[in-house]
Amino acid sequence: MSFRLKLFLEKFGIKSAVLNAELPQNSRLHILEGFNAGLFDYLIATDDSELKQKEQANGGTQADSRKSKKHTKQNLDSEFGVVRGIDFKNVHTVINYEMPQSVAGYVHRIGRTGRAYSTGVSVSLVSTDEMEILEDIKSFLGDDEKDSSYIVPFPLLTKKAVESLRYRAEDTAKSVTKVAVREARAQDLRNEILNSEKLKAHFEANPKDLDLLKHDKILSKKDPAPHLRNVPDYLVDPTTKEASKMVKLARAAMGNNNNSAHRHRRGHKFKGNLRRTRDPLKTFSAQGLRRSQNAGMKRVGEGGGETGRHKKKNSV
Repeated sequence: MSFRLKLFLEKFGIKSAVLNAELPQNSRLHILEGFNAGLFDYLIATDDSELKQKEQANGGTQADSRKSKKHTKQNLDSEFGVVRGIDFKNVHTVINYEMPQSVAGYVHRIGRTGRAYSTGVSVSLVSTDEMEILEDIKSFLGDDEKDSSYIVPFPLLTKKAVESLRYRAEDTAKSVTKVAVREARAQDLRNEILNSEKLKAHFEANPKDLDLLKHDKILSKKDPAPHLRNVPDYLVDPTTKEASKMVKLARAAMGNNNNSAHRHRRGHKFKGNLRRTRDPLKTFSAQGLRRSQNAGMKRVGEGGGETGRHKKKNSV
């Protein structure tokens, strides 16, 4: 499903990377570090631990369950195929394209966003077959705090907005065939194996260079259709259009604040340099003293008050 989703998004010009448990370990590490560094914005991940839960739910024996668990542990990492000790950072939104099979899986997924006192949003796309697990999740979350509702309908994804894009999405989804998914998966594995060999040699000499390889390469054989990259105005729901304007304004405001803060820091730095060049303890000399005394003598009698030379003596 992860590669099918990647190919589907590519049709609309949206690049993404797949965190696949079948990839070499250093490739998975590099993908996650690239995502944390902001080299790409969309990461598609699948949790392999749920495969184990499905097998146990299908009525397998305890011995078979232990055997399957051992086999899974040897071949795949238990969590998104991620190297242990490495975590997601600065995740703004988690989208459950498919609902997890358990409440614990849901809590674990949405825990990727909103960490360290930062804000985050989790959006779940729930089909009619997944309503039961949704009710279980609501019941579980309601036990902690009955007066608040943690799961609410997403206000920006209206029925009208979905219906306006239905035909475009369905036609595009038909082009993502099983053969295309199988070829894309094989191509991704070949690319990452080559990347793994390059990474091993490259990062030994350049450990800080994370932008050598791109993990969001387009796997489709055909380039995306140009007309699918943009959504015409007549297909955009008014609610979605207003939300898009607010997002653009927020980004523009954040950009202006960053630029002003940068100028503010530069200004302070420049003033600091002036203070350092005018430090009297570092610039004091006999020639400078004579120059200041002469300047004071020129001001003698001005205003009928004390002379500048007399003030200089008092200050010394």
